[in-house]
Amino acid sequence: MRKIHVVTQKEAVDEQKLAGCTAVVIDVFLATSTIAFLLTNNYEPIYTVKDSEHALALASWLEEPYILLGETRGKCIEGFQYPDPCLIKFVQEKKAAIICSTNGTRAIESAKKAKILYISSLVNGHKVAEHISMQTDDSSIVLICAGNDDRFSMEDFVGAGQIIDRLLKGEEYALSDAAKLARDTYLSSSAISFRNLLDCETASLLRSFEFENSMDLVIEHHEKVEVVPIFKGNKVVQELLPTGERST
Repeated sequence: MRKIHVVTQKEAVDEQKLAGCTAVVIDVFLATSTIAFLLTNNYEPIYTVKDSEHALALASWLEEPYILLGETRGKCIEGFQYPDPCLIKFVQEKKAAIICSTNGTRAIESAKKAKILYISSLVNGHKVAEHISMQTDDSSIVLICAGNDDRFSMEDFVGAGQIIDRLLKGEEYALSDAAKLARDTYLSSSAISFRNLLDCETASLLRSFEFENSMDLVIEHHEKVEVVPIFKGNKVVQELLPTGERST
C-alpha cells in the first residue's frame, strides 16, 4: 500500500529522502495557483527560481520570448510583474515565464530531487491527484506545503488535504498523522466554501498589499483549472497523458 506524507512547510523538507518519492509542492496563495493559470493561458515552459537575482540571470541568456514575474515577502519587485493570477491573460503564441517567490518557488527548489515532482493548488489538485493515481509504482507520496516564510500556512495544508481526499476516492493509502489531519481540514474548509482561508495569515498579508481579488479568484476556481504542472528538465511543463496528449 502506498504511503502519503505531508510536510507542513518547505523548511522541514529532507531533500535526500525525496529521491525515490512522488512529491507535490503546494502554495495556494499564490505561486502554484499562478503556475496553473500560466499554463492554461499558454505560458510554457515555466522556469521557477528562488529569487530575483536568479530570475534576472536566467532572463539574460534565455532566447525565447518570456514574461518575468516575482515578489519578495509579498512586495512587488521592480521590473517584475506581480505573480497575481488575476493579471495573467491568454497569449496566442506560446511564451515562457520566469517566476520567483518567497515561498512557492523556494519549495519547488527544495523538492527537485524527488523522483517525480508535481505542482498543485486548489484550482488543479483534482487533476494532479488523478495523475498520481495512474502511477504504476509504489513510491511514497510526499505533499509539501510551502508555508509562509518559515511558518505553517493553513491554505497549503488544505491544498494537501484536497489531493489526499481525491486519492482516497480511488483506492486505499497508508496515511501519516499529518495526512489524516490535512484531509479532515480540507473537508471542513470545503464545507464552508473555503471562507476560512480568507482569514488565514497569508490572506491578511495579501490584503495589506491590496491583492484580495487574487484569493477570491483562486477559491472561485476550485477544481476548475484542468492542467497538471510537472517539473522536468529544470522547468515546469504540462504533464502528458499516456497517449501523448495534453491533460485537459
